Amino acid sequence: MTVSRTAGALAGLATLITVLLVTLLASGVTLLPSAGTAVGEGGRAEAVVAETGTTGLDAPATATALAAPAGAEGTAGGVAAVRDGEVTIDLVGDLPDVAQPGDTVTLTLRVTNGRDTALDGAQIDLGASWQVVSSRAALAAWALDDTTTTALRQKSEPLGRVEPGASTQTDLALPVDILGLGADAPWGPRAISLAVVSGGEPLDVLHTFLLFAPDGQEPSPVSLSVVAPVTGPAIDPRDPAGYDAELAGLTAPDGRLTALAAAGTPASAAPGVALAVDPALVAAAQESDEPTTVAWAEQLTDGTVQEVVTLSAFDPDVAALAHSGLSPSEAATGLRARAWLPSDWQAPAAWGPELVWPAGRPDVTTMATARQANADHVLVSQGLAPRGDQVASARTAVGTSTGKVSALVADEHLSVVLARITGQDDAPTPAEAAQQLRADTALLAAGQREQARSEGVATAPSLLAALPRGWSPDAEALHQVLGALDAAEWADVVTLGQTIATPASDTPRHGLPRSDADPAELAPETVVDLAETHRAVAEFASVADDPDELSAGVDRMLVFPLAHAFRDDTETRAAAVSTALERAGELRQGISVADRSAINLVADTGALPVLVRNDLPADATVTVVLRPDDPRLKVESRPTVVVPAGSSTQVPVEVRAIGSGDVDIAVEVLAPSGAVVAEPTTFSVTVRAGWETVGTGVVAAAVGLLFVAGIWRTVRRGRSTRRTTGDDVSAVADPPSADAPSAPTPAVPPSDQQHAPSEIDRT
Repeated sequence: MTVSRTAGALAGLATLITVLLVTLLASGVTLLPSAGTAVGEGGRAEAVVAETGTTGLDAPATATALAAPAGAEGTAGGVAAVRDGEVTIDLVGDLPDVAQPGDTVTLTLRVTNGRDTALDGAQIDLGASWQVVSSRAALAAWALDDTTTTALRQKSEPLGRVEPGASTQTDLALPVDILGLGADAPWGPRAISLAVVSGGEPLDVLHTFLLFAPDGQEPSPVSLSVVAPVTGPAIDPRDPAGYDAELAGLTAPDGRLTALAAAGTPASAAPGVALAVDPALVAAAQESDEPTTVAWAEQLTDGTVQEVVTLSAFDPDVAALAHSGLSPSEAATGLRARAWLPSDWQAPAAWGPELVWPAGRPDVTTMATARQANADHVLVSQGLAPRGDQVASARTAVGTSTGKVSALVADEHLSVVLARITGQDDAPTPAEAAQQLRADTALLAAGQREQARSEGVATAPSLLAALPRGWSPDAEALHQVLGALDAAEWADVVTLGQTIATPASDTPRHGLPRSDADPAELAPETVVDLAETHRAVAEFASVADDPDELSAGVDRMLVFPLAHAFRDDTETRAAAVSTALERAGELRQGISVADRSAINLVADTGALPVLVRNDLPADATVTVVLRPDDPRLKVESRPTVVVPAGSSTQVPVEVRAIGSGDVDIAVEVLAPSGAVVAEPTTFSVTVRAGWETVGTGVVAAAVGLLFVAGIWRTVRRGRSTRRTTGDDVSAVADPPSADAPSAPTPAVPPSDQQHAPSEIDRT
C-alpha cells in the first residue's frame, strides 16, 4: 500500500476535486466535520476521486505530479524520518497484500512526532472505498494527493502518547466484508486513507490502496523492466582535481553512484535495475587513485551488476546538438565520442546495446539526430504515450527525416513511483511504493485483458520505467519493492533486454513536436563553434601517425560542454567552452614556418629553403606548398616531409624563373587531409632570370681576353739587340780548327768574368 501524505509529497499537485457519495446503512451514520474529510462507519460507502482526463498522461491533475524528483542522500525509506514540527504517518506493512473475500487486512502503521511537545489523545482514522479505482489518472491523483482528503471512515483506533521526536507502531485490522466485497465484486484496487487526527483536525493523511482479487479473476501478467542512467558530474577542464574529488565522493560507501551499483545488483528473485552507463565515467573511475572508486568500476565491468547498457561517452545533450542547425550527420558526431576514450579502454563484451537518452520529452528533430548516430535505441522518458486508455509495450518505431528509429517509451506513472524510492525524508516506505505499483500494474493488466477481448490480441505488454539523471536510490528499499511487485500474479519484473526483444508496438500514440528546444540547452551558435573546431582539429591531427592519440585530449574538452550535467550549471559550462576552444587553438599552433629575409634568385632554376617547426608531441607529416603572386616564378615541387617532434626541418622547394622581377611567395604547410596546419607566412624573392648565364659568359670572355693579351704582348716585344743571333749560335756550335790561327783573347778583369752574363743567359 502506498503512498502519499500531507507533508512531503510532490509539491505543486493540484488539489483534488473530490465528490463524496455516501450510502448509509439503516443503522445510521454520524458525520464528523473536519476540513476536507468525509467519514462514515460501517456499510457500503465510497469516496470517489474525480477523474480529470481520459488517460493518466493527459490528466491535468497529474501533470505536476509526474515530474519526478531527483534523489538525494538521506534517511532510508523504511526508517522513520523525523520532520521538525510535523506529525507523520507511514505504512510499514500490510498482510495480506492482496485481499480476497472474507479476509481481514492488517495494516501496520508508524506514527512519528516531530513536534516539541508530546502527542496525546490522538486517533487513527481508517477510510476505505468499496468501489474499484477504474483509471490510472484517478489512481495517480489519489496516491500523490497532498491534501487532507480522506475516504469514507470505516473505523477509528486511539493512538497512545507519542513523545517529542519519537515514533510508535500500531496495527489496524480492516475486514474486507465491511466494504461489501464478495466473490462477485470486481477485481482491482480500492482507495484507502489513513489519518492521524487530533482535536477533530487531521495532522497527516496517507493515501494508499487495498488490492482486492477474487479467485479466478486475475488477468495475464504485464512485464516491467527498470533502467537508470549512471552519469557523473559536469567536467570543468580548469579543475580536473575537483572532478576527481567529486567522483571519489560519489563512489564512497554512501555515494550516489555506489547506490546505483547496489540497485543494479539483484538481491531477490527479481532482476536488478538495468544501468545505462556513461563509459567515460567508468574509464575515469578505473584510473582513479581511490580504491573505492576503482572497486565501484569493477562492479560494473565484472558482472556484479547484472545488466549494463551504454550511453554516449560523456553523456552529450542530443537535443542541443539537434537544435544547433547542423545537419543530422554533423550533429551526430557529438554522439560518437567513444573513440576519444583512452586508447587502451574497451567496453566489456557483456555490456548491452547503446542508448541515446534525451532529457525530458524529445522532438522529431532530436530523434532524427539519434537515428543518424546509429544509436540502437532512443529512450523516451516523456512523451509518446498511448492514446486513450490503451496499454502498449514500451518498444515502438518513430519516423524521422533520416529514417525510422527504435524508441523505448517509459511509462511515466510507474517511473514516478520508482523515482521516489530514495533516501529523502519524504520518500515512501517500501510497503507504500510496492502497493501503489501493484495497484497501477493491476489496472494495466486489466486494461490489457479488455483490449485483448475487443481486439483479439492476447500479447502481454512489456513496460518500462526510467529513472531520472541524478537519481540516488535507497537500494535496499528498491529491491523490496521490485521483489513484492514480481510476486504479484499480474506483474513480472524482467530485464531490459527482454523488453527490447519484444516486437515493436503499433498502438496509436500521441505524437512528438517537430522541434521544441529547451532553454537550458547549450546555445546553437556555441554548439556550431564546438563542432567546427572539432572538425578543424580532426583535419589538423592527420599530420600524426595516430591522429586520435594526438587530438584525444582536445576532442574530449570539446565534448565536455555538451554534457547534460551542465544544464544546471551554465556559468561553468561557459568557462568549459572557452577553455576547450583555447586548447584547440593551442594544438593547431603546434606547427609553424620560420620567418625569413628576402632571397635573390639569379638562376633559371633553384631550391628555395623553408624552415618548418614542429612543437607537437608527435612526428608530423606535412607538405610544403609555395604560392607565388607572379607568374615569373614557377613552383616545380610540393615536397612532403616528416618533421620530428620538437624539432625543425629545412625543406627545399624547387622553382623555375620565367622572367625577372620581385615576387612575393605565400607559404602553406598542409596536413595529409589537405588542411592548412600553419599560420600563413610570406617572403620575397628577387628574380634575375639569365643572370647566371650572362655572368658566366662575361667571366669566360674576360679570361679569354687576358689569355690573348698575354700572347699579343709577348709577340709585340719583338727581338732585342742583345739577343743571340743565328750566326752566333753557329759560331759556338762550330769552333775553328787547330790549323787556323787563333784570335787573340781580350783581357777581362776577373770581376767582369764572374758577373757579366752571356747573351745566352740573358736570353
